[in-house]
Amino acid sequence: MGEPIIIKETDGWINVLDYGVFNDETKDVSSRVQEIINAAPEDSIIYFPRGQYLFTNGIEINKRLTLCGDAYFRSNNPTNEYFYSGTTQFSGKFDKEDEANGTMESFAMITVKGVKHCIKSISFQSDNCDNAKSPDAPPANGESGFHHEIVFAHKGKYISAIVCENVSEGPGHYENVDFGGFGEIALKMPNNSTVNDITVFSCNRGISTGENSIITNGKTWGCDYGMEISTGTFINGMRVEEVGRIAINNTGKGLNFVTNVTIDQCGYCGFKFDSMSNTYISGNISRCGQFYFNFNYDDYLKLDERVKEAYSLFYGNSIESSNITISNTNVDYWDDKGKDKFDEGKGDLRYSPHKVYLIKALEANNILLRCPVDATDLVVGSEKGNLMYNNKEQTVIFYNGKISSINGVDISEEEHNNKIMIKKGEMYINSDDKDIKMYTPQINDIMTAGNESSDTVADNYGGKWEKIAQKVEFGMMVRYHKMIEK
Repeated sequence: MGEPIIIKETDGWINVLDYGVFNDETKDVSSRVQEIINAAPEDSIIYFPRGQYLFTNGIEINKRLTLCGDAYFRSNNPTNEYFYSGTTQFSGKFDKEDEANGTMESFAMITVKGVKHCIKSISFQSDNCDNAKSPDAPPANGESGFHHEIVFAHKGKYISAIVCENVSEGPGHYENVDFGGFGEIALKMPNNSTVNDITVFSCNRGISTGENSIITNGKTWGCDYGMEISTGTFINGMRVEEVGRIAINNTGKGLNFVTNVTIDQCGYCGFKFDSMSNTYISGNISRCGQFYFNFNYDDYLKLDERVKEAYSLFYGNSIESSNITISNTNVDYWDDKGKDKFDEGKGDLRYSPHKVYLIKALEANNILLRCPVDATDLVVGSEKGNLMYNNKEQTVIFYNGKISSINGVDISEEEHNNKIMIKKGEMYINSDDKDIKMYTPQINDIMTAGNESSDTVADNYGGKWEKIAQKVEFGMMVRYHKMIEK
């Protein structure tokens, strides 16, 4: 491609255009860039001015270096010839001649050989895969199916963007990086790495973290698998959306701190784990289990072969000593079209609500869960353990997957004059003359309270109430409020 590389006297900043590298995507630059890396002094900054750099083979980073480009462009359509916007772009493609004769081999654009490194302000793009168009309706006739799928250009031959071989050595730093269209993985980072401002579109797998890594401000969208995290991962401000299968898969032992996370529209679960402990998770995790959108839970259980992790927000073997706070419910309407849309001429809801478990696990021990759903509404499915659940109005204790107490009062599913009981999935206060529904009051239900104002009762239980009577009992004034409108 040119004369042997001899690095000129520099202040540590090496411009690749000074050494015969093309940035118009007309010729493969991988061998020339590798020569520059080999010849560069350690701790150099290798600068790629804005342009398109074609890689039909991979390069290796084998010493402490920084690869730096100009500003990047976030693309969610890598197969569109117009997606380039004049930034530094690394284009990973198979060689045309190899494609024609069928001799192409899978490769990673950048392989890091266990050394400290930094990659910033570069857009990585490939035409190896793209996302299929999402269907306008759920799979028909009670059949399972993906709401979102990845389409591969070359099945069995995949291109990755950045892969770190020895994750235990040489932390990485990634900043202002963008990935799209990779048939394998966008970024596999080593332990103790940091990532700031990352975007991944339409890749088979998005991000894989090493232990004790930090990711802030980013998004993975339209991938088959969103993220894989390990022990001690810190995440803040990530969005993982339109995932074919699993949004975040925790392969480590826990000690994770995940805040301000948004997980939306997953074929399977939003968060998967094996054995996880001492983890904090907060954010919005919604519209999971869309692979079985047409199945209620009873019908799902009748399937001979079913994806076990596809009917919950959180799924795994064992979770303990962890705190989970999510702001959404566990109800999904297909792309939210069903809640307010009506079939022409029928007047009924377009799609019925689809509910999944908040947590499904073999064992859930010492878990504090906060979420605004009714405590009888598929909260936790576990064979062992204890979980404390709070929905702002009541504190409920689950023991071995079943409700054992609410607000400190024991309950049962049988009528044994308990203060609180469950009948057909609803909670009631047991009184002498009737059973008053506790969680979801209905019109004409009567509530006793010390409050003078019915507005206060409405704030706690929703709907519209009116005070119908009051009397002194045991020296205290008790008011009776009746629900008149839901």
